[in-house]
Amino acid sequence: MAVGDFLLVVIGQVRKSTPAYQGDIGNASQLDGMVMGRRSTKVKTAEVVPARSGLAVDSEAIKLYVPKPLMQMALKCLHRYSAPVEIESYNRFGKTMFARIRDRRIICVVSIQNFINYVNGDGRAQLPDKLTGKMLLVTNRDSEESISTLNLNGVDLLAEDTAPNSWTFKINKALAEIENDREMQTIRAGEIRKRRDLDTMNEIGLALSTEKDLDQLLDLIISNCREMTDADGGSLYFIEADPDINEDLEDYFANKKMRFRVAQTFSRDVPFRSFLVDIKKTAIFGYVAITQRLLNIEDAYFIGPDEEYNWGGREFDAAIGYRTKSMLTVPMVNYRGETIGVIQLINRKVKSDLVLGEPETCVDDILSFTEDDERMALSIASQASIAIQNAQLVDDIKNLFNGFINASVKAIESRDPTTSGHSQRVAELTVAIAEAVDKSDDPKFRDLKFNYDAIQELRYASLLHDFGKIGVREDVLIKAKKLYPAEKQSVLDRFNMIRRTAEVNHLSRQLEHLMSGNTEQALALVGKSQKELAGDLSELDEYLAFIFKCNEPTVMAQGGFEQLQEIAALNFKDWEGTETPYLTEKEMISLSVPRGSLNENDRKEIESHVTHTYKFLSEIPWTADLRKVPEIAYAHHEKLDGTGYPNKLTADTIPIGAKIMTVADIFDALTAWDRPYKKAVPLERALNILVEEAKAAHVDKDILEIFISAELYKIVETSG
Repeated sequence: MAVGDFLLVVIGQVRKSTPAYQGDIGNASQLDGMVMGRRSTKVKTAEVVPARSGLAVDSEAIKLYVPKPLMQMALKCLHRYSAPVEIESYNRFGKTMFARIRDRRIICVVSIQNFINYVNGDGRAQLPDKLTGKMLLVTNRDSEESISTLNLNGVDLLAEDTAPNSWTFKINKALAEIENDREMQTIRAGEIRKRRDLDTMNEIGLALSTEKDLDQLLDLIISNCREMTDADGGSLYFIEADPDINEDLEDYFANKKMRFRVAQTFSRDVPFRSFLVDIKKTAIFGYVAITQRLLNIEDAYFIGPDEEYNWGGREFDAAIGYRTKSMLTVPMVNYRGETIGVIQLINRKVKSDLVLGEPETCVDDILSFTEDDERMALSIASQASIAIQNAQLVDDIKNLFNGFINASVKAIESRDPTTSGHSQRVAELTVAIAEAVDKSDDPKFRDLKFNYDAIQELRYASLLHDFGKIGVREDVLIKAKKLYPAEKQSVLDRFNMIRRTAEVNHLSRQLEHLMSGNTEQALALVGKSQKELAGDLSELDEYLAFIFKCNEPTVMAQGGFEQLQEIAALNFKDWEGTETPYLTEKEMISLSVPRGSLNENDRKEIESHVTHTYKFLSEIPWTADLRKVPEIAYAHHEKLDGTGYPNKLTADTIPIGAKIMTVADIFDALTAWDRPYKKAVPLERALNILVEEAKAAHVDKDILEIFISAELYKIVETSG
């Protein structure tokens, strides 16, 4: 290679095609003066040569910038270039040209001396450590040292007086390097995308496997599908069994319908309404569900007449100003090979965040779904099928457990119909208070939060808080008066006996008087005896009426206990002549209860229901998120001051859930309208009683304050 002036070829990328120029070219020795001129000349149109030599060519041609003096050489070799090339001349190598050669699809031919002068002058500040492209660089002895100080990668050489063959070789070499860079970039981009897709799929799999709520899971499935395929919209159809149609073991779809469960559209805000439709092959989703084949439709408006399916959504599109074009529909199949649903994606976009415009103009922004999109959608559908089955299984278990709890509550209430609905109302109030506490901005509750699991735990504890009553004798549970019905009947029978005894005694004396022989005196004594009998019987009736009045579960009137003692101190002789008290000691104890219907033994037995509840609930293998259910239910009769039962816990040891339930339980017990043995307390009075309970350190005043201030008592029916 001859030594002389040299050229620099820098390789980059071009984004727009520019016409080429044919014209006169001066002598190579004129190069320096030409490139230092102040004007650049755009080249006029010439042909773009097709690629040869087996190079994979991008749809965009390479742009070749040359100084005007070298245009003749560039054009002379045009037909020999191995890839499409567009040529443009320039007058001066300066800031504009230097900026261009950072593009990967640009080849720039420049005098090395002018390049060095530029970078050593105005261009030094913008000279990078490593150029994006490659350099074609040849030097003479005078410029070797200057070239070595540039320390740039990708340097190649070209002599100024090079022959056409050498010129062509160097340009084709540069073209090959550009193509190689492009391919490597494509490969790297593909690898990056694959890694990104793999990471995204892993994230999707994790999200699908951890989501418990079926509705949120279905939304998540469509969101992920849209994100992975750049789809503008997506829908999910869910197969459900029709309870009115018998299952056919030979025909899976005989009793099945398709429910439109999820709809998402990025470019339009469309109201969603879930509904059921028949599963037929004539509909795209029905065809995919029945055949379990995916459908990738390029344009939903132009489906061939020979296809079994069609799309009937044009009217809906027109109503919302939309244009449905590309459509990808894939089945979701369970482990038994049964279709459980269908995913449908609409309009793959050139950019995921692009909002599609008017129907007439948006089609240019809509692409067809690719094979990669198909694989991605099928993969997500497969994961979704497993996740949906898991979610359904969880829902089935929850429904089964809820059914068991509801049956348990009914079993309790069937033994004590007077408290019917109590457990459900307490659960509603307890959950409402917990949710209000969770949302409260009060500093006292800053660290107290109730998530979904905690709310469920509290709900189950509330529903089952009285389950231990199943271990309490039924007559104690339904005891409406201070005396059991049998005890009341025994008192009544005893007073009847006292009455009959009094009548017999008086009749016996009257008979003796009449048989004495003195008729006039006998009649007087008989009359006196009858008056005494009437007085005795009237007194017995008063005693019995007072006893029955004391039998009511109301507060005993002042002096009532003393009067009971007077009655209990009376005796009569039964048929056998045995002295018998008007009231037994047990009856006296029961009738002396100052308030309510339960004596001390009754109360202890009723209170034992809490322990029975705890023992029963402790036998259930609760999941980790529900493990505190027995503990919460066990403490719902404890009081903050330690006077509650059964364990006399104090404020710092009572679970917060139990504190909340206590407020709900007391309120419902006071205001329940369906208890025949007592009248419901008016709302205002009930709230005042709760306030007094808080002042006495029996219930939590902060929780009660939220209950009252948020008017949560309104969610259940009260006496008013």
